[in-house]
Amino acid sequence: MNSGILHLMTVNYLAHFYLAYPDPDLMFGNYIGDGVRGSDFNRFSQEVARGIRFHRFIDTYTDTHNEVSKAKKLFYPSQAKFSGVVVDVMFDHILALHWKEFCDVDLNDFAKHCYQVIASHHEILPSRSQRFYHYMAGQNILPKYATEEGITQVFRGMDSRTKFSSNMLSSISDAEPFKDELKDHFQRFFPNLVDVCEA
Repeated sequence: MNSGILHLMTVNYLAHFYLAYPDPDLMFGNYIGDGVRGSDFNRFSQEVARGIRFHRFIDTYTDTHNEVSKAKKLFYPSQAKFSGVVVDVMFDHILALHWKEFCDVDLNDFAKHCYQVIASHHEILPSRSQRFYHYMAGQNILPKYATEEGITQVFRGMDSRTKFSSNMLSSISDAEPFKDELKDHFQRFFPNLVDVCEA
C-alpha cells in the first residue's frame, strides 16, 4: 500500500501476508507485488501472477478507503506526503498487537512460515524483493511490528533510506494524542478489507 511514493525498506507486509494466507503462491505473489514493475508476468506461474494482482488490488482498495483517508489526515500536519506510508506501518502495528483477534496461528510461527514461503520461491525472487527478504528474515521483522521498539526500527530504517528529507520516526510520538482514534479507523477499515479479499 502507498508504494507509489517511494520504495521504502518496509511498509505493511504483515497485512499482505495475512490476507493471502494460507496459499503459498498467493502469499509469494503478494509479497513481490511492489518488486515487479509493469504487467508482464510471463516469468511467473498463473498462481504467482494472481498474487501480484492481488497485492495491487489490496493497495488500490486501501488507498481509496474512507477510514484510511481519515487516518492519513491525522498525520498530515507532521508527515505530509509520508502520511500514507506512516499509516501503513501503524496499521501493521495495530494488526500485530491484536493478532489473536484475526488469526489462530501464533505470530512468531506465522512469521517463520512467511519466510519459508519466500525461501521456497527464491529462484524467481525479484532483486528488489530479495534485498528486503534477507533483511526481514534475518532480523525477524514481522513479529516486531507488535512492539514500539519494532516500529521504531522500521521507521528509523525508512528515514535512512528515503531520498527525501523525512522524519517518520517522530510519528510514534505524534500518534500518542490520537492513538485511540487511529485504532478505531483501523478497526472500521480492516474487516472491510478482509471481506473484499475473501470475496
